[in-house]
Amino acid sequence: MINAARIAAKPRDTSERPDLAARFVVRAAIQAPSIHNTQPWGFVDRPDGLELRADRTRLLPITDPAGREMAISCGAALFNARLAVRRLGFTARVRLLPDPGRPDLLARITWAARTAARPYEERLYRAIARRHTHRGPFLTTPLPPLLPNVLAGIARNEGADLRLISGADQLRRLAEHVQAAEAIQLSDARTAGELLDWAIPPHSRRRDGLTPASFPASPDGLEFPSREFFAGTPWALRHHGPSGGNVGTVAVLTTRDDRRVDWVQAGQALQHVLLHAATLQVSAAFHTQPLELPYLRAALRRDLVCGHPQMVLRLGHAPRTPRTRRRTVTNVLLGE
Repeated sequence: MINAARIAAKPRDTSERPDLAARFVVRAAIQAPSIHNTQPWGFVDRPDGLELRADRTRLLPITDPAGREMAISCGAALFNARLAVRRLGFTARVRLLPDPGRPDLLARITWAARTAARPYEERLYRAIARRHTHRGPFLTTPLPPLLPNVLAGIARNEGADLRLISGADQLRRLAEHVQAAEAIQLSDARTAGELLDWAIPPHSRRRDGLTPASFPASPDGLEFPSREFFAGTPWALRHHGPSGGNVGTVAVLTTRDDRRVDWVQAGQALQHVLLHAATLQVSAAFHTQPLELPYLRAALRRDLVCGHPQMVLRLGHAPRTPRTRRRTVTNVLLGE
């Protein structure tokens, strides 16, 4: 269980104990969402800040061979780290991909001049402990009417675009892409096996991956199906309830280009969107299936006449479900 008070409390003597500042920042960073809760990040403590590295031992070689989703996950952790530095009262300076010869070094974060965090940054920081990924239909409570446009503006400020999908034809085609990708991936033995690597038995002590408790009972027939991680296991999900369900507000996060730096920026934009939504008790569900099949990802781009799609998400009010576990700061704060 995530201790919200522990995340919110900042150390008192960071000027004399910079190691405490590093642990504080990393503790916030690792609460970010990641593909299959792989948590594919590592941090190195430096005298002037931190390095964020992609952990290739946690790469999904079948569904994410280029590391696109890994980089997006790390970008989300980077945004949390930026907020934690602000919470400490410093300006965060970030250099993305600072060393071309080290492609897995995704960012260097340094604390610069002392500047008190703004109230909005404090609200976002507190939302880190509240944000959680939803997997299933949403409640029927409508979103605040201006929220979708506000979130689109937030994404733009982080170097991405959040395109809201509201037309019936586009929603139908997008749902069909998700359904087709889910069926294709479940029928592929290698992909299904990779999912099972991160499908954790209910009483496992692992601190990564997903357990059945992470999934609410999803009614059959939801237009945007959640992944079936546990097919063929004794704890396979049994979906009950009426067909259909509230899909919520559907959006696609895109970037103009499709380079590693764009993926990291997409992750930062995604996390900023998610945390702002969480301040209003709004959750998100992710549907990465069609983005993991190159021909469906290309078809999605053509259908939407948009940039490079990086995430398909749904937004809405959701019942609380248990949060996924996280590795400890000690596990991810590396020494050299």
